[in-house]
Amino acid sequence: MMQFLLGLSFLLLSIATNVQAEFSYLGRSAEGSLMGDAYTAVADDENTLFYNPAALSRHSGVSLQFINPDFELPDVLDKNVKQMKFGLDGRFEDFPKTAEGITERVLGIPVFFQVGGTPTVKMQHFAFSLFANNKTSMVLENAVYPNLNIDYRYDRGFIMGYSHNLKGNYKSPSQFSIGASIKHVKRDGLKGRFDLFGTELLQIINSASGYKEIRRSLGYTQGDGWGFDVGAEQVFRMPGSLLVFGLSILDVGDTKFKKDNSAYRDIQPQEMSVNLGTSYSMDFKIFDATFSADYSNIIDARTPFASKIKLGSRLRLPLLSVYGGWNGGYVSYGVGFDLLFMNLKVGFYGTEIGSAYKEKESERIVFALTLLDMHFDL
Repeated sequence: MMQFLLGLSFLLLSIATNVQAEFSYLGRSAEGSLMGDAYTAVADDENTLFYNPAALSRHSGVSLQFINPDFELPDVLDKNVKQMKFGLDGRFEDFPKTAEGITERVLGIPVFFQVGGTPTVKMQHFAFSLFANNKTSMVLENAVYPNLNIDYRYDRGFIMGYSHNLKGNYKSPSQFSIGASIKHVKRDGLKGRFDLFGTELLQIINSASGYKEIRRSLGYTQGDGWGFDVGAEQVFRMPGSLLVFGLSILDVGDTKFKKDNSAYRDIQPQEMSVNLGTSYSMDFKIFDATFSADYSNIIDARTPFASKIKLGSRLRLPLLSVYGGWNGGYVSYGVGFDLLFMNLKVGFYGTEIGSAYKEKESERIVFALTLLDMHFDL
């Protein structure tokens, strides 16, 4: 079975795909972000289907996560973890009020806002999730001729998937599973680079009859499409420990969108992603620890090798979880609090938004709240 996983992954290395500065997740786990995005062989929260549908084979009983909003914002804090000191970054103190001063202060600083939610039901090896994710990324560049680089997406829809055991089950010493999922996505988007002091923006504003025409002229578009994911997972169970190897192929052949209006521009597809992952978990009864590693988006031949390597760790204690990770050169860390049917995660992570290894980091804060998180054994 391991030969099957490795053979398929190396075959897919020969497939080329489009490159973008930051890989855009359709649904992203806050826990996964804090574990350095090394989540392919973990994927045990409400976002399983967005990482590897085959991981459903490790689930038993019924799990319900109905209310789980998450927020991501730019990291504006100056942190000293060793001394436990947190304060406002100097770049954001005494913020200027003039347009020139603001432009100079924020030049080159990535601005990122995201809000989303994924209500999910898991029943044994089947899962169904609704999702909505609103994301805006902006960077102001070039001090001489300032231009604003904008990437806005609003995705919503549903995804459902199933995992089937080809060997063993969730109690067996060895278990091999395959999984698949189908999803429908409605996408609104706008992506482009705009010259702030050029004539194009002024002409668009002056000639437009309303805001809808302005945004369409800037490249705003709407549409919907169907996508498919497949995955495979090999699990080895030993007394007190669990070893997992996983392979996922997300958005097989790219998830393409049909425009709602012929006047709209073509919609950027959700690109196919192939990910390899492994994790090792140890259960000490009172607490458990997990260590994970991913080689992600492996079919992107032009992204540096080191940028694709992800490492993660998770320590779960009664009422408290601690996360740490390394995502292609940038660290992540955070904590989670478990109180009855409520779970809160808070942390920081960095991600690459350039085209080279450790070229340009976007530092972010993530908050994720899960209410009515319930599990029932069958």
